[in-house]
Amino acid sequence: MKRFLACLTAAILVLSGSFSFAATTVNVSVRAVVPSTLELSHWIRYAPPGGDPYGSGSGDATSLDFGTLQWNDEFGIWTANKYFTVFLVANSSGRAYRIQQSCSGFAMGGSNLNDSLTMSPDYQAADELGGSAQGSMPSGDSLGSSTLAVGTNKVIYNGNAGLARIVRAYYGLATGAGGDPAGSEPITGDQPSGTYNGTITFSVVIQ
Repeated sequence: MKRFLACLTAAILVLSGSFSFAATTVNVSVRAVVPSTLELSHWIRYAPPGGDPYGSGSGDATSLDFGTLQWNDEFGIWTANKYFTVFLVANSSGRAYRIQQSCSGFAMGGSNLNDSLTMSPDYQAADELGGSAQGSMPSGDSLGSSTLAVGTNKVIYNGNAGLARIVRAYYGLATGAGGDPAGSEPITGDQPSGTYNGTITFSVVIQ
């Protein structure tokens, strides 16, 4: 009996050895092409002066239409009942970029409001990009200065890290109060009446 079991065990070992497989590897290539891109996306919100662009009294906009201005007896100037926030996002394939704006004039015939239309850049860490807060401004990035909107290539944001971020540009009419950029002037009763128009062009360029 012991001899039979020994022979059976040996047979099993021989059979199992005959079905063993040699270790091997298989290589499968993986490939994807990420296209180079340079594009600028935007959307616009309006809000009451001093209000949040997503707070009470705010809404979507397609242009910076201040509508019919209101006379302020206390200060003797024309004021708007809203301001605008232009949200901008640049995609640059990881390359350092600059977001800028240009405006050739805010005018009606020979009259203009070039010294009254203001632009102030801003960055908010809580703004959501890709479904979550974008966080602090990347190291090395910087905002442009508050300035008059009329002019060429006014800097809004330097994206030196090459990362897509939501940047804000606030547009309003000067009131003469603290916080207005240098050189701005409120609209007084001496300003000729009528409809003033202009165009602001936003662009993203590689640094």
